[in-house]
Amino acid sequence: MDPVESGKPLRIAICEDVERELRILKDYIEASGVSVQIDAFANGEAFLKVFTKDAYDIVFLDVYMGEISGVQVAETIRAIDTYVVIVFTTTSDDFTRESYRLNAYKYMIKPIHSEDVYDALELAALKRDRAQGATLSIIADGNPVTIPLTSIEFIESRNRRSVVCLQDNSEYATLTTIDALEKLLPAPRFLRSHRSFIVNLDHVEDVEEDFIMDNGKRAYIRVKDFRKVKRAYDDYVFNSARSE
Repeated sequence: MDPVESGKPLRIAICEDVERELRILKDYIEASGVSVQIDAFANGEAFLKVFTKDAYDIVFLDVYMGEISGVQVAETIRAIDTYVVIVFTTTSDDFTRESYRLNAYKYMIKPIHSEDVYDALELAALKRDRAQGATLSIIADGNPVTIPLTSIEFIESRNRRSVVCLQDNSEYATLTTIDALEKLLPAPRFLRSHRSFIVNLDHVEDVEEDFIMDNGKRAYIRVKDFRKVKRAYDDYVFNSARSE
């Protein structure tokens, strides 16, 4: 799975009492390409002293820690915040039942793998994006325009302009390049499927040779990247179901 990228830093907490394991996890996160803000805690007690609702987008919890276990920390988290993504890291699968009870997204057995970390980061970014009601601000025909991300079907590069195509079939043309817009739009929800197209995957109706959007329009997929793009779309659909 390709690393997710997003404009605002993803707020991450790590509770891990083994320095080597903490370093490995931080290295994977920092190598993901995600803009992040990481707070590390050596035990659950220190974490719970500062934890508040909406403080973090994702929390990585070692199950076996000090006087308070990761499961006990997760119980307190869920009493305060039902939305934050929880990921357990552990050397044993003894607590898998508790992970389901506490709606933990992943239960990663050490040594952890980078792909699992990237997958968890994608889900956290997706949940945050949907919760924030994010918008895109551009200059169109000399006027500032703010567009809800939910209304964007795709963005197409045409005649040296980027055209933002909306669900109601209206359009806004801007001189901002499609490369620049790609950096402003949160992945994995917005996917660069072609050098001339960025697609809002929430509005994809079907995938043939190209994306068929829910308003009937077609957004191109670069032929040589079709498998990679289709896999990214399938991953997004799967994670979207998990985030609801």
